[in-house]
Amino acid sequence: MARSARSRIARSLLVLFLAVTTASPARAASPEEIEQKLKALEEQVGALRQQLEETRKAATAATPAPAPATATPPPPASAPATAASSAAPAPAPGPTAAPPPVAPVSPVGVTAETLGTLRPSWLSDFKLGGYGSLRFEGSDLPSVGDSFTYRRFVLTGDATIADRLRGYFELELERFTELELEKKTVSEGGSQGFSSAIEGSNGSEISLEQAWVEFIIADWLKFRAGNILVPVGRFNLNHDDNRWDLPRRPLVDRGVPVLPTTAAWSEVGLGFDGELKTDSLGKFTYEIYVMNGVALDSTVETFARGSGELEAEVEIEPRRGTANLDVKREKAFAARLGWSPSIGTDFGVSGYFGRYTPDFLPAENLWSVSADGKMTFGPFEIEAEYVHTHFGGITRVARGFAQSVLANEISSGTEPLESTIDFELAGLADTKQGYWLDLRYRFFPDFLRNTFLAWKFANPQFIVTTRWEQVWLDGLVTQAVFSDGALASLSQESRFVNRLTLGFAYRPVPLVVFQTAFERTWTNNGKSLASVTNFIPAGTSENIQNAFLFGVAFGF
Repeated sequence: MARSARSRIARSLLVLFLAVTTASPARAASPEEIEQKLKALEEQVGALRQQLEETRKAATAATPAPAPATATPPPPASAPATAASSAAPAPAPGPTAAPPPVAPVSPVGVTAETLGTLRPSWLSDFKLGGYGSLRFEGSDLPSVGDSFTYRRFVLTGDATIADRLRGYFELELERFTELELEKKTVSEGGSQGFSSAIEGSNGSEISLEQAWVEFIIADWLKFRAGNILVPVGRFNLNHDDNRWDLPRRPLVDRGVPVLPTTAAWSEVGLGFDGELKTDSLGKFTYEIYVMNGVALDSTVETFARGSGELEAEVEIEPRRGTANLDVKREKAFAARLGWSPSIGTDFGVSGYFGRYTPDFLPAENLWSVSADGKMTFGPFEIEAEYVHTHFGGITRVARGFAQSVLANEISSGTEPLESTIDFELAGLADTKQGYWLDLRYRFFPDFLRNTFLAWKFANPQFIVTTRWEQVWLDGLVTQAVFSDGALASLSQESRFVNRLTLGFAYRPVPLVVFQTAFERTWTNNGKSLASVTNFIPAGTSENIQNAFLFGVAFGF
């Protein structure tokens, strides 16, 4: 019976292997579809392995144990001599048999076999991966010109600590090539002191994007804690450069942005996530977290003039929350609900709510909602995302900043006759909303199967992509001027940013992509793109940019 069960399992594994190796897809599948199919196959193989192990255990338990040997009683004293003479003769003397080997014992009394069982099993279940990307850009704006950009290199680690415990991290080096710190003791002019210098690449950043541990209670209930990606919008959760066929990230998530802060956006917190699979409706997923949340970060520069006038420049920008003591009392909340009726098709809605002002400013909240989805029709794909964000009480926040800066100057003993504070608000608006829409077509001509583009590659792809993006900024604060701690003027305006991108990509394997694209970005006539984007250093009246992009992204 056990043999027949093993035969059935072996036949099932053989059928599964033949189905995977002989299947020839009618179209070029996307990397997301391939990942989902592989995951489904891994689950089937795991179930078959478990069934085989249970069958082996059952067969072992069913095998009867051998009967113990019975000792032969010695002959009685009155036995005839003939019985003794008929006994088998004693064996001839020979070399003494060696005693059975003894397992070596460690100084603490642990045998070699025990040491083998104590090896950390998670080392064999640790997966080291990552991705990197490079881009060349040629622009018709003189301030941009032609340049290469080392976008980022990201290192990831995924460890199965135990059957129901998982750890994950993601470390990003963005536009980073070097960091050098030099400290020394100096002696000049009879005085001694310390000198320090920091050297590094321009505009670089080292960021811990993710680092969390997950306790799997059930497939539909998993507890997660640490530095977690905020589940608002599909791009923030799937931002790896090698996943996308265009060499620039969307405006909504990065270039303007409409998200409360730029992707990849992570926060320190905890919560739950899970998935529920059904036979007729597909798969449902959810994520819900509580976290420190986005907070305004500011840089203040003050200039004292000879007439006693104080001039200050304050730059305010919303950024992800601190990983140390929170700068505000209230916490933020984020949640996402997803539905995938089939492989290659999924939809999601998500939201975020929390205070964004530090404790020394008036309490004001921001909220953000998003809807996104992807649909696959043979070789065609449609993918889109919409985000709407509202910042409350911007006028009150500006007044609070002015009063705080003035109070700090007075407490320091420098009380000017007149103070003027200029605010430079980076991307702070009453309402921001926008979307991006990708249309893709995947193919690979048969006449190229015998060329270098397909040689030794199982499923190479060409992808034609069109992306249309629009962003609207209502109540964008351009300047706030205060005099003696009072609001003198607050300048706001409504702006838009549009971008159209045409791209062509080549994927020899799903994890590597070579990208080319032409993009046209424009804003209100006569306005500057620099005041509404964080990547185009345009002039005061340069409202259009045409750019050619070439990029390479890889994963491992």
